[in-house]
Amino acid sequence: MANEVTLTAKGERWRRTRHPWVYRDDLRGVAESLAGQVVRVKGPDGTPVGQAFCNPRSKITLRWLTDDPDCPVDRSFWAGRLQAALEFRQRVVKDSSAYRLIHSEADGFPGLIVDRYGDILVVQSLSLGIEQVLPTLLDLLEGMLSPKAVVARNDSPVRRLEGLVVEKKLLSGKLPDRIEVTEGERRYRVDVMEGHKTGAYLDQRENRLWSRQFARGRVLDAFAYQGAFTLQVAGTAQEVLAVEDSAAALERLKENLELNGITNVRAERGNAFDRLRELEKNGERFDLVILDPPAFAKNRGEIRDAWRGYREINLRALRILNPAGTLITSSCSHLVNEEIFAEILREAAADSQRTVRFLESRTQSRDHPVLLTHPESKYLKCVALEAA
Repeated sequence: MANEVTLTAKGERWRRTRHPWVYRDDLRGVAESLAGQVVRVKGPDGTPVGQAFCNPRSKITLRWLTDDPDCPVDRSFWAGRLQAALEFRQRVVKDSSAYRLIHSEADGFPGLIVDRYGDILVVQSLSLGIEQVLPTLLDLLEGMLSPKAVVARNDSPVRRLEGLVVEKKLLSGKLPDRIEVTEGERRYRVDVMEGHKTGAYLDQRENRLWSRQFARGRVLDAFAYQGAFTLQVAGTAQEVLAVEDSAAALERLKENLELNGITNVRAERGNAFDRLRELEKNGERFDLVILDPPAFAKNRGEIRDAWRGYREINLRALRILNPAGTLITSSCSHLVNEEIFAEILREAAADSQRTVRFLESRTQSRDHPVLLTHPESKYLKCVALEAA
């Protein structure tokens, strides 16, 4: 069989961990002609052990598909996996019309993201292998879901590592002038072409709904973006200060407030680091502070600076909390793991000179499932703390 690759002894040991990626150094040699192909994987002794997407141009050379070395990886194979992904979302998503439909390796689609915004699908293809079968997958999705439009948000720099073009475009259908979705009792508008990620931060969906239980009195949402956390907590808070540095995002936040008839929110443009320092200096206090910043560390060289950044904002937030006030703080930097983030929060708590209780730790919403053998799939940390 021409489409075959062989693991080294080290590669076989790595495979047994069931991590879904196999690196170039764990293979005996891979022909360039296998780029983008489904290959049969053999152990060091020649025994077939499974099938994977192959890309010799990438450091992640194999992306595992199945332990069955003989099953056809055809339309029927993908239809079964897609049906399983749909059924899983039917079980775990009960309160929103915007959610992740396919979460890459965790759903058996290596390198594929599909987010659903009502009748609109947004696709990200992040591996060469999945790019080759994308026409089949899109046809299956359209047959099962009949979306009004499908958008490709292939503007992630990760595609360059796979030798893919970075672009975004409408693949089918017609986009409406406004896309409006629901999250719990709230509605918000999404720009699937220009918004962050695929249009919104869907990984915090469950955490936003959970945050409502802590909302009372005065609330600060320091990295508000388009107001998804603000919308949820405004219903039980007396007042909310929402701070956002992007003028475009701030305008969308104001539109979302108006859409929901919310009048107890003051939305202002500002840098969250600067605003937190100003609020502390001015002696202002809050009963709930929400910190949901962008990723501070996108590569290992940025971890030290990210540590300082996370420590700074959490220290300032703890200092401006009222007694028994709550801090909900997040990190979406996968390089800042749970242990690192916990140590950062311990440092911030000690430097704040306050007694800080741990309330709860959470991760991304269940429509972004985590594989236990794929630590990279668990990237979001969301922690609730109480300052005495």
